Amino acid sequence: MSLDHPLASGAEQTFKRGFGAILRIAPDGLAAFDVDGRGATCVLRPASDENPQCVWRASPDTLNRIFEGGRALESAYLSGRLKIAGDMSVMARVILESAR
Repeated sequence: MSLDHPLASGAEQTFKRGFGAILRIAPDGLAAFDVDGRGATCVLRPASDENPQCVWRASPDTLNRIFEGGRALESAYLSGRLKIAGDMSVMARVILESAR
């Protein structure tokens, strides 16, 4: 089942391999959604009552740039456009696929 969310297409292209945790994507002004990376492949779903291990907060534009690939993740985080909360070890396990 595909997630009905404006950022879902980019996220589906970006998060493919599991990373052993739940990552919540919380775009400014839009509903949050979860990337469940506990299996071999990731599953996107609406945010649930289950506590994520890590949360990303950013504008939809910033998140789209991250989903496109390149060095956008590092740049957004270092410039403060992307806020990351929770277990930072999750970040070491996340492998982002480039949509480019």
